[in-house]
Amino acid sequence: MATTGIISGSIDLESIDKSKLNKGKYLNFDILLSDESKYNNNAWVVQSQTKEEREAKTKKISLGNAGVRWINPETTIVVAQREEVTNTQQNEAREVNLPF
Repeated sequence: MATTGIISGSIDLESIDKSKLNKGKYLNFDILLSDESKYNNNAWVVQSQTKEEREAKTKKISLGNAGVRWINPETTIVVAQREEVTNTQQNEAREVNLPF
């Protein structure tokens, strides 16, 4: 897999709703991108919500912010399909192929 972009940011660990941790150590989060930049950040990091929370328009828990620092101009970023999966399911399907 070629690198198509870099997003750098920070997360406020004290903002995490600990009851949302999977297996006590994994946290699902979303990065919301904007075409405008404030303080060199154009991404907002929030704790992921369930389908029910999204439908109820529950307020997002803000974890921090980030900024798109680089995008490879020779590639196209494909929008991934959103599926409700657990980290366990995702990790079982993931093939570990480290470059070092």
